[in-house]
Amino acid sequence: MLVVGIFASCEKNNPITELGTTNGEFAGTLRVSYNNTRPAIGDTLIVTAAVAQRDDRLDKVVFYETVFETFGMDLQLEKGSSLKTRITEKDSSTLLVTDTIRARANWKEVLRANLDDYWVTVSNNYVVRGDYKVNQLPGKYPNDKTLIHELTSDEFEVLKSLLAYAINRDDYLTLFPGSPSTHFTGSNTNVLTLEGINNLKSNLTKEMLLPVVKSLTKVGTYSVKIDVDVITPTGATTSATRTFDNNL
Repeated sequence: MLVVGIFASCEKNNPITELGTTNGEFAGTLRVSYNNTRPAIGDTLIVTAAVAQRDDRLDKVVFYETVFETFGMDLQLEKGSSLKTRITEKDSSTLLVTDTIRARANWKEVLRANLDDYWVTVSNNYVVRGDYKVNQLPGKYPNDKTLIHELTSDEFEVLKSLLAYAINRDDYLTLFPGSPSTHFTGSNTNVLTLEGINNLKSNLTKEMLLPVVKSLTKVGTYSVKIDVDVITPTGATTSATRTFDNNL
């Protein structure tokens, strides 16, 4: 009797007996926890998924990563003009760029055939752990003035519109030497008249701007979004997601 009892304590409790028969359409249950809610670049994030399904019909457990940057620019020109395209979350006139480096890439997967290796008798569920290294991956936009080359046409149009209200007289004349006095207001704050603003917006190109840029740095966040899916053979999916941010 003692031997029988030991073996019985190690078996899975059958959810069908406990909850009644099903038609196979029930989604799995999922609880996800993390060893660190604010991982820094270089840290290892331990993602733990506790998984069950009422009739033990599971197909797989999948861990995904989505990596993206969201940033504005701190732009300095050679003659002293400066522009921050994003200062606070409440800025109404900004250029904010999003660069998706990885989109929902699978970094760990456990198929049904291997799920029994993760069974925990005490909690009567599967517990799947994944170690995720938070690395800073290179994206489309470099963190220097050559970033200007990578801006889309729409993004560059916004940058020109913002620069038209931030540029000083000396930098403007470097870009457009011999410009008439009608391009300038004579003010130290609003340097360009509407004529000068329209000239900059219409005629400034990336090739013209780049030699005048003293420095350009990205200001924003580097984000990693972790998704975990539990999928049944019928395709019913239960998901959990969390995003972790670091400053660029």
